[in-house]
Amino acid sequence: MRIRNRHFKRCAAAWILPAAIALAAAAASPVTAQTVGYRATFDATWTAETHPTNYPSNAHFSGLVGGTHDATTSFWMEGMDASLGMKHMAEWGAQNTLLAEVQSAIDAGGAGVQIADDPLWVVPGMTSVEFESTPDFSRVTLVAMIAPSPDWFIGVKGLDLRPGGEWAEEIVVEVYPFDAGTDSGSNYTSFDNPTSPAVPISAITSGPFTPGVPIGTLTFTRIGVSSVPAVPGVQVSAYPNPFNPQTTIAWELPDDSFLTIEIFDIRGRRVRTLWDRATPAGPGQVNWNGTDSKGRMQLSGKYFWKLHGADFQETGSVILAK
Repeated sequence: MRIRNRHFKRCAAAWILPAAIALAAAAASPVTAQTVGYRATFDATWTAETHPTNYPSNAHFSGLVGGTHDATTSFWMEGMDASLGMKHMAEWGAQNTLLAEVQSAIDAGGAGVQIADDPLWVVPGMTSVEFESTPDFSRVTLVAMIAPSPDWFIGVKGLDLRPGGEWAEEIVVEVYPFDAGTDSGSNYTSFDNPTSPAVPISAITSGPFTPGVPIGTLTFTRIGVSSVPAVPGVQVSAYPNPFNPQTTIAWELPDDSFLTIEIFDIRGRRVRTLWDRATPAGPGQVNWNGTDSKGRMQLSGKYFWKLHGADFQETGSVILAK
């Protein structure tokens, strides 16, 4: 792993194992919270030349998925059983269950934002996803399925973007293959063969991968720093959640403010602006009926709301059920 910041040159450090713009969670403390933007770039170097044994003809990767979190939260660990979200990611490339686990950690106060990206269909190749982090949630976990495969994946876990208390300008991590321990297939295209009972997650140090040769790199590049004063007393809720046909986003403002409320999809694309006007202190609310700015009904799934003013922001998620 290589780390670079204002006071460091590139240096070697302990090896840390592990496209949508994720929304930053507002700070809970009534003090200035530093919000930092990062770009995670996955450079896939897994090819028939680097890993020639039974290399598949349709090699690709599922989308990166994970989130930011604190030091007490973990979504996977070598030597421990895979969660259901990790199983679904490693076997099928599915993101929703793992994203739900990240959301549960957010709700419990142990995580900051969800991160999700589209699949990388062309290998070798690169893909990037941007997200925001805060001092409370300065660690990042990102994983992706190696596809096709029984249950193999790459990723980082609990990578600290703020080593020594200072945001790193760049961190480069070589990534290697892991086995989720939920399927016993031995080759990329093996038929489903569930491992029962499941075994702990482990590093793959033998075939079909070439031992000691990385699958690629994950590079985390700092792209912005801002100070966002959090305003105590801003209260927001969304109900019902899940919803159909509509949900209500309600707020209580301590002071008059110009208020904007936007809806984003899981890929970070703005779906609709629900509110954008000067708003008096006190309670207020606005409804969302699951449509975009052109009145088109959106697909069922998870969406993010973002409520922000000149000196504060709050975010959360709702599920459109059909």
